[in-house]
Amino acid sequence: MKKTILLFSILLIGIAVNAQDKPAKANISAEERAKLKSMRKDLNLTEEQKTKLKEIHKERKANKEARKAMTKEQRIAANQADKAKVDAVLNDQQDAKMSEIRKVRKEAVKN
Repeated sequence: MKKTILLFSILLIGIAVNAQDKPAKANISAEERAKLKSMRKDLNLTEEQKTKLKEIHKERKANKEARKAMTKEQRIAANQADKAKVDAVLNDQQDAKMSEIRKVRKEAVKN
């Protein structure tokens, strides 16, 4: 009986320690997914636009490791190029809404 309780206690401690490392990362991605879903809804994207934006996102994600090796100026230039690609997909009304979303995000980061 004591061995069972000891084994069970060790198992629970192991699960608790392992669980403490993961929630922050999982919450960030869930948070990001929620933001993206909200943005898609706010922008009222067509299926074609969604497809193009997914391609841009996949390309950016594929270059993630390469971006780490870039200088700050190179990353800024790459981000601006990605922004231009996204803006090219959006119509004027969506672009205005996207600019508003970016402005709110920038203010949130500052504070």
